[in-house]
Amino acid sequence: MKTAAALPGSLGPVRQLGYVVKDLDQAVDAWTRQLGLGPWLFFRNVPLHSVFRGQPSTPVIDLALSYRGDMQIELIQQRNDAASPYLADIRAGRYGLHHTAFLCEDIEGDVRRAEEQGLKVACDIRMPAGGRYVYLQSPDLGEHLYIELLEATEQFRGMFAQGVAAAAAWDGKGENTVIDFAQLGQG
Repeated sequence: MKTAAALPGSLGPVRQLGYVVKDLDQAVDAWTRQLGLGPWLFFRNVPLHSVFRGQPSTPVIDLALSYRGDMQIELIQQRNDAASPYLADIRAGRYGLHHTAFLCEDIEGDVRRAEEQGLKVACDIRMPAGGRYVYLQSPDLGEHLYIELLEATEQFRGMFAQGVAAAAAWDGKGENTVIDFAQLGQG
């Protein structure tokens, strides 16, 4: 049996599972207590400068990241009512797995190849600190599942490497890290 990375047009291994949550702090507590994940890196008040279904929008989210092996776990809580890939799930009370993500060295080329495979761009997001990520969907993959392509910038690769190492060394003690974009004047 061939692995996904060997298939033509493959995006490589899944590197992130993203979950929409109702309350970020409660979700982090549950993932830590019940599944032993940690430490967590929190980003608060993150404005996502995006185009969602063809319209400009700036959802503001809080998120937390941790790792199990090389897999990044992302928990997301939207803080405003701006149009986004998260809002329909939140309004429907649908919390849980939201997307699977792939790191992309050539995000333009990977978006084009994904579109050639029948996926449609739902949201294109430019991060305040640089980098881009794109949500795509296909009815063949599930009505409520997004595929996310993450631009593999040097900063993003470094964050992954640090997070994987921190999780491997974590003994269940110590503080989580919190970065608040509102306090940084980012937006």
